[in-house]
Amino acid sequence: MKKLYYLLFVLLIMISCTKDNAKSSDSFADGGKGGSLARFAIAGNYLYVVNQNALKVYDITDATAPVDKGVTQLPWGIETIFAYDQKLFVGSTNALFIFDITDPAKPKPESRVQHFRSCDPVVTQGTTAFVTLRGGNTCGGTLNALMVYDVKDVKNPVMKAQVELTGPYGLGVQDSALYVCDGAKGLGVFNIKDPYLPKVLEYINDGSIYYDVIPYNGILIAYVEGGVRFFDISKPQNPVALSALMN
Repeated sequence: MKKLYYLLFVLLIMISCTKDNAKSSDSFADGGKGGSLARFAIAGNYLYVVNQNALKVYDITDATAPVDKGVTQLPWGIETIFAYDQKLFVGSTNALFIFDITDPAKPKPESRVQHFRSCDPVVTQGTTAFVTLRGGNTCGGTLNALMVYDVKDVKNPVMKAQVELTGPYGLGVQDSALYVCDGAKGLGVFNIKDPYLPKVLEYINDGSIYYDVIPYNGILIAYVEGGVRFFDISKPQNPVALSALMN
């Protein structure tokens, strides 16, 4: 039951933050377990929150009394944050920042990858980072693409692939499948068995505009315009529609 309440909490934050952020910047934000457009992430007993130019750290060992552990100033234009394997991946409008959180209270900058100015959600798996760039918006830039980076050496990330997209937003990863929200084109499902050669398997186009996804316990939760859609991803490369909660 606690997991259910937590999931519902995540969904409420995801929807409310996305709507609020869209009003001001044409970019999207969510919260919780693993949405790529998140403005906060949890790793262990620590909560990491970003605004447009800062990274804030809170100890949430006692959730009723969070402890402020400090703030790290960042360049202007921070969009997203994603935690994975003692690392924080922070996306801005023109760069990807990687922090080491071996000492969780003191994120340590490790590297920065510059790219075209754009909005850039990011997710990681193993030593690979997947980033979407979306042009034609207030973040600047004109490139619409999926970028794949080798982050084995976090101090020297290397771009390994670039796939042209239509107008992407958030993305999520589950095993050998990558899910990319490509706006009105629908939800792109990619085979990433070889992560540096992502291959399109299908586009789920049900008339919805897809903004972000969270893989959660065999279910893919997709935030779309007007509500939330749910898919069974027990076979990750073959999502099966389950239900929808629409306004």
